[in-house]
Amino acid sequence: MDTGFLILLISCLSGLIYLIIGYLLTFKQKADVLNGIDFSKIADLPAFCKYVGNSFLLSGTVQILVGVLAYLAYLNLMLYMAIFILFSTLPIVNVVKAMRKFQKSAS
Repeated sequence: MDTGFLILLISCLSGLIYLIIGYLLTFKQKADVLNGIDFSKIADLPAFCKYVGNSFLLSGTVQILVGVLAYLAYLNLMLYMAIFILFSTLPIVNVVKAMRKFQKSAS
């Protein structure tokens, strides 16, 4: 199997998973796809879902695009890995930011 095709396959599969999660969060407001979050502490759950879902949609789109560019040999392997890892971890960072941003105030 060609290395470029394997990179394309991995990028498309992981990007598709991120796109599905982003769609469920952004448009269907299915917050239960995220584990380990106490949703009773979130003040505005629809805004939280949209914020985090958009992050997943962006990451999925970039992962697929980067995979296609690596397959077509427009990107070298090191640049591909750097972008792939950055956009793979972006939703995790945004979930933490969103939990702080939409946290209910203690009164």
